[in-house]
Amino acid sequence: MNIEKIVTEYKQKGFSVIKELISPHDANKLVEIAKRYGSGITNENITYFCNTVRFFDPRAYKHIYKPITLQLYQDSYFLTSQTHKPKFKSLIGALGFQGFRSISRIDSYVSYKSDKNIVEWHCDQAFGGATHPSEFFGGTSGIMPLNNVNRLFIHATDVEYQNGCFAYIPYSHEINIAIRKLINSGVVTYKPIFLLQDAVNLVKEEYYNELMKFCSKKSIEGFIQNAEEAMVSDENFILKCKAGDAILFNDLGYHKGTAPQKSDRVVFRYNY
Repeated sequence: MNIEKIVTEYKQKGFSVIKELISPHDANKLVEIAKRYGSGITNENITYFCNTVRFFDPRAYKHIYKPITLQLYQDSYFLTSQTHKPKFKSLIGALGFQGFRSISRIDSYVSYKSDKNIVEWHCDQAFGGATHPSEFFGGTSGIMPLNNVNRLFIHATDVEYQNGCFAYIPYSHEINIAIRKLINSGVVTYKPIFLLQDAVNLVKEEYYNELMKFCSKKSIEGFIQNAEEAMVSDENFILKCKAGDAILFNDLGYHKGTAPQKSDRVVFRYNY
């Protein structure tokens, strides 16, 4: 594992693939854990205790939507113990995420075999695409977050093209952050940027000239070209992974979960 390469790629492109972050044995254990708590609904989100200290924090329990059992404690401990293993620990240390104590959430998703995409091209922390976020979210200021969540996406099953791959548009986080700065400063009027198509339309027309204050013409045109290609075919943007591989990504970049057409997909997310 080339830590320096991973860190550089992540900071520049907004994502990086980490090969063999966990062992095949532990990947099988993750599948077992994820399916133990699922109800059979595809893409169901299951949340676990994200560190042992929080076992004793009453505030953590409001995020655990399942019976609190000894098995859940044991499984949560297994998940947090991964962060102490050499590869995991050296990666997080190099990225400056302050170790396991800075994990804000651990959750899992089981996506059952289907010809439907798990989720379409989108970015996170964008009010879900609401037209009037201050009304929709009950009094929120409407200020768009500039601080990303660092998501470590661990694959517990193999994924490949047309079978559950995660896809990401490189450098798209930079364009997204620039748009947010323009909106927050009042230079441009807020419009939904949650979906990639909405963002492309705004970048090509209404926001183009103002974006030049934060981004080069080359990066703006590169985003438009990549985005338009991605919406036709995601083949050049998928990230193939084996069970035990992980993807670290900036959640303000545009990403997608492709259809698991051949087999179920199981992933765990460690959010920093």
